[in-house]
Amino acid sequence: MVHAAAVEEFEKKDVELTVPPGEPRPVLLVVMGPASCGKSTIGQQVADALQLPFIDGDSLHPKSNVDKMSNGIPLTDDDRLPWLALIRSTAERNCKEQWDEGAVKSKAQGGIGRPGIVIGCSALKKWYRDILRGHVEAIPPPTDDLPPNHDEATAEKKVDKPATSNLLTLFLYCHGSPELLAQRIAARKGHFMGARMLESQLATLQDPRGEEGVAWVDIDGTEEVVRERAVKNTQRLIAAELDEKDE
Repeated sequence: MVHAAAVEEFEKKDVELTVPPGEPRPVLLVVMGPASCGKSTIGQQVADALQLPFIDGDSLHPKSNVDKMSNGIPLTDDDRLPWLALIRSTAERNCKEQWDEGAVKSKAQGGIGRPGIVIGCSALKKWYRDILRGHVEAIPPPTDDLPPNHDEATAEKKVDKPATSNLLTLFLYCHGSPELLAQRIAARKGHFMGARMLESQLATLQDPRGEEGVAWVDIDGTEEVVRERAVKNTQRLIAAELDEKDE
């Protein structure tokens, strides 16, 4: 059954930007959490297990954001709007490419049976997550502000146009205690600024557990144990959410 909201979007936006109506909806899995939670490592591991591509969301910051951060200027929520919109539009274009190229892995092949992508992004506030879900209107940056030299976020792929509601966004939250996160960031950064950054992020974090389409993983454990937890919890989430959303 075609998702009603997707049909409306097809009437308003370019059909070629997403998987054709009537086919299984593409999936964006956002692996999220504060600094030092391991979202990039876990995201890549989950992507490998599901046979999906992985992108570090930080690589999708518009050029204007990169310039600000390079000059030590903190980003505002207004700066994050086009970035989060670009994560979503880039995800949908990548899923469309998978569909066009016949690169979608079936469940029998160990895939999820539809186009999908995993992107690591802190997504600390519910408002950020709602942008990634497509529930908040946000426009990606113009073509002259796209990330430089990024293979996925290019003008040719029309990532400057918003994603349609056909893209289903799910989240895997990498959860750790403040003490564990502090130990990890101290070992990684070796500088007091790391601790200050973590403190700020934890103050900003709005726990996503309980929101729709969210699974979580306890990051306290060996890399192998955490990987197994993450993959298992993600597979459960995808199985439950896709069956429900496609009814």
